Amino acid sequence: MGKSAHALSSGQAAKAGTRAPSAQGRQALSSAAPLGLLALHLLTTWRKAGPHGLVFLAKDEARAERLGAILHALDPACNVLVLPRFDTLPFDEVEPSREIAGRRTSVLRRLAARASPPLLIATVDAMLPRVPRPQAWSHAGLGLRIGQSIAVDELRRRLADAGYELDEPADYPGGVLCHGQTIELFPAGALGPVRIEHGDGVIRGIHGFDPVNQTDLVSLEALVLDPMSERSLVGEEATAVCVFSYLDQVKIIADAEVSARADAQLAVIEDSSDARSREAAFISRGEWQQAMRHAAVLPASSEIATIPNFSREPSARTSLRRFIAEARRRGARLMFTACTDRDLQHMERLAGLKTSPAADWHGASRPPPGKVTSLLIDLDAGFRTGAARPLLVITAADILGSRAHHLQPMARQHADLNEATTRPTLGSAVIHLQRGLAVLQGLEQVAAADLSAREMVRLVFADDEAVLVPTAELALIWPYAHDPSGVTLDDADGQSWAARCLTAEREVDRTAQILSEAILARKQAKAPRLVPPTAEYERFVARFPHYATPDQTAAIEDVLNDLASGHPMDRIVCGDVGFGKTEVALRAAAAAVFAGMQVALVVPTTVLARQHVETFQKRFAPFSITIGHLSRLTSATEARVVKQQLRDGSLKIVIGTHALAGKDIAFSDLGLVIIDEEQHFGAADKDKLSALRAGVHTLTMSATPIPRTMASAMAGLRDVSVIATPPVQRVPVITKVSPLLDSTLAMALRREHRRHGQSFVICPRIKDLGPMAERLHHTASELRVVVIHGRMPARDIDARMMQFVGGEADVLLATDIVENGLDIPRANTILICAPERFGLAQLHQLRGRVGRGGTRAYAYLLTDEPGEDAEKRIAALQELSRPGAGFQIGARDLDLRGAGNLLSDQQAGRFHVFGPALYHDLLARALQGRPRHARDMWVPELHIDTPALLPASYVQDEATRLDIYARLARIESPAELGDIEDEIEIRFGLLPPDVKNLIALAALRLDCRALGITRIDVGPTGIAAQLRPDSRVARQSAPIRRSGDRLISKHTVKNSQMLQAVVLFIKALKKAQSNAPMRRAAPRALKTSRHAAAIGSS
Repeated sequence: MGKSAHALSSGQAAKAGTRAPSAQGRQALSSAAPLGLLALHLLTTWRKAGPHGLVFLAKDEARAERLGAILHALDPACNVLVLPRFDTLPFDEVEPSREIAGRRTSVLRRLAARASPPLLIATVDAMLPRVPRPQAWSHAGLGLRIGQSIAVDELRRRLADAGYELDEPADYPGGVLCHGQTIELFPAGALGPVRIEHGDGVIRGIHGFDPVNQTDLVSLEALVLDPMSERSLVGEEATAVCVFSYLDQVKIIADAEVSARADAQLAVIEDSSDARSREAAFISRGEWQQAMRHAAVLPASSEIATIPNFSREPSARTSLRRFIAEARRRGARLMFTACTDRDLQHMERLAGLKTSPAADWHGASRPPPGKVTSLLIDLDAGFRTGAARPLLVITAADILGSRAHHLQPMARQHADLNEATTRPTLGSAVIHLQRGLAVLQGLEQVAAADLSAREMVRLVFADDEAVLVPTAELALIWPYAHDPSGVTLDDADGQSWAARCLTAEREVDRTAQILSEAILARKQAKAPRLVPPTAEYERFVARFPHYATPDQTAAIEDVLNDLASGHPMDRIVCGDVGFGKTEVALRAAAAAVFAGMQVALVVPTTVLARQHVETFQKRFAPFSITIGHLSRLTSATEARVVKQQLRDGSLKIVIGTHALAGKDIAFSDLGLVIIDEEQHFGAADKDKLSALRAGVHTLTMSATPIPRTMASAMAGLRDVSVIATPPVQRVPVITKVSPLLDSTLAMALRREHRRHGQSFVICPRIKDLGPMAERLHHTASELRVVVIHGRMPARDIDARMMQFVGGEADVLLATDIVENGLDIPRANTILICAPERFGLAQLHQLRGRVGRGGTRAYAYLLTDEPGEDAEKRIAALQELSRPGAGFQIGARDLDLRGAGNLLSDQQAGRFHVFGPALYHDLLARALQGRPRHARDMWVPELHIDTPALLPASYVQDEATRLDIYARLARIESPAELGDIEDEIEIRFGLLPPDVKNLIALAALRLDCRALGITRIDVGPTGIAAQLRPDSRVARQSAPIRRSGDRLISKHTVKNSQMLQAVVLFIKALKKAQSNAPMRRAAPRALKTSRHAAAIGSS
């Protein structure tokens, strides 16, 4: 190792406070310095280090990732690498998540290659595991380059060997989906998927693409596909090595806290296993000390000249402009930085100036005389650097405070998990608007001697009667239930469906009328405008120790805008467990209290109330705001005092159970009601809460919203904000189903205890707790167990919960009283006995009690005979296990249970007739005054003998083909058709003739709908078209004549030109229509698809 300017061991450095070289002259750099200033110092040190490079050890993962993002933004050419820690604890017997494992392999392969001096950001936890020898990476990566030959079968084999999941969508690391001319895959270490285009055995293109809308984001000349796990490179004979062996003579700088973290982690490793296992898996304490002997350790803090936080001043505008004027008078250079253009524009308005945008740090740090430069970069705080003519860097966070937007470093782009799909899927129960309930079994290609090949949709109705319908009829087919078992199917002829459909349509019309009135009344209602003083609110927000995720930021903005609107807020914030809903509630409460109003937070359980009280007390303590508490844990004397303070207005925030809606509770000036976990309140409690929230702002929070809540949001009766962005370090909980055996209980609980964690054991009934306690005593007697349930005295519940939270117990044995809100980072295993007795949302909430600290967690569903319905719930829980699945589980619950009556708590209604997706589409149409009855939903029949399909050799995945057919069937404009056409070509390659014909037919259906043509027949002697009674087609002249409701064009048509002939026929009708005198509003001009246009002009 090369010596730094201050060569001390890690322990000595920590004690002596060794100061690393500073980037700002006489001011000493420390771990407390703004990240932008630290990043500049690291870049300077790295450049001076020469070929050996630099390693910076950050105190935690979040700091490492944010610092890496800033370094890349400052100098993309530095090729900074961030080595993540495993998301498992030492000696876990499972693989880490594919996301983390893939990122590690990508970084290690680059370090082994030493193509450039390394600049590595890591943590203690990331550096302690042993890794493959550097030589192991020489042939581990699979290199691909444009122009290179490719054999798809061989590529699939190598990807499978490297740990990729074949035939899985590329929406998660390791997924691979092969099509005819393209391959979509999510490489190890990448933040998004890539698409490889090939033809004639050669790679034609490599593109990174957006998994949400499939558009290309970046073109690549080459790509290296790393293995999904470094462990695959360490065979039984191979020896793993210390990661520092990749970094010969590297310079090391470390945060002040690194030494203590290393001591703690090494102690955990030394206590977790025998010496031989430790030596094989982790570096020793001696190896760590040897590597760190010349490290420069930053002091914890130092005197650094900072930029004022203008957002906390009484007038940010005034103080900012005064600061800028003084800086200019002294000759300082000025730079604004922000994450988004929107924030930058806001900063410019407050400063009263226009900045000069710069492309990079070099340009931004050299402003023209009298100018302020700006740079799009996400910095945490401003700073000063330079001595002779200092540069003052002012960030969006300095000026906008909590309203500044921040990126989420290393966050993958997620497909939208919360938008309930309106397109059917393979194997699901569906509604055909003209035939009724069926099972969509799949696609089936049909062809005959006198008929061109095409794919049809196979529907199975009652009595196993199968019907093949054209893919165009997917416009009439809607998803009903994910699981078709238990669904009563209709007769294939539609007779059993007709009467039911008509009655349900009338109910939709009635509901739409009442909803329209309710929505109008809500918009006309008035409520106090709650706008908090900026400085006080920003001081409150500054106590939040993390950056808000993008979805959190959006939800907070929604809530603040609602509070300031002058109309009663009625907003649902849906976010999975641990995704940050509580912070949204805290900021809403702060805004209301600082605006002079009272806040009531209502929760379903005393345990959750207690935890919220502690959270709110910590955050509001510096503002001398007392938090009241009303629940079974509150004594009679305390309750009397709280009620009196609520009446006289001296108590601003109260947290409690449904007791807050009691008749003896009166508020002086209630402005905001927050309801947490609404789904756990009964109908009677909800009625009381309705009275409490009347005329005031209401914020509802839920991880798995009940069906009626989701239905209200979809209908527009309530506003909704979705927090779907998981914290970067949040990893899926491993969900296992096992028999309820003593051996399983002992294995799971002892395993968690060995890694110094805690466990939950959940029983469905109070009477099950005693026998289970005895069972635990016999199977794992060394573990300390505490028991709680809802019928215990409130004081005992509180005392035992605090005992568990404080680490005085290893296992909490309980009923589902612990379902909500508990945040215990050390608890990472939960065993749920008899899961068949819990609902799907309950199981998801219980599973959410573990895995909240970024550590791999486990949920065991212990059952012997679950039954068919329970098996479905358990299967859904296993399927929906990624972070962010709560909203999907709410949708699945909606799918299985229905929404009930939107206007009451009745859990029945016409929702069950149509299914959620179709019901809400019809309801939205009714509210907008658009056609919404089954008779209004028609698909033009085009009897044109031409091959039109997505060949399986072109789009190999059947589910993907079905989805594209459904989207083509549902298009409503030429622009939408053009977008799908472009997407198909981008995803799967040049369009073959059959696909061009498919696009042309979709364009013809658009034209037919606009013209009112229900059917077209074409044969050797001409073309005939059937018109609707309300058709807009004008009276025609030769060669097209009209006979009643039919248009006829007699002329010879060759078999090979049938499609072209119909395109020309429609073009003539459109031309005649545009020239005809307008009897009514002219139809919307239709732009023809480029393939339909090409067919018509050929």
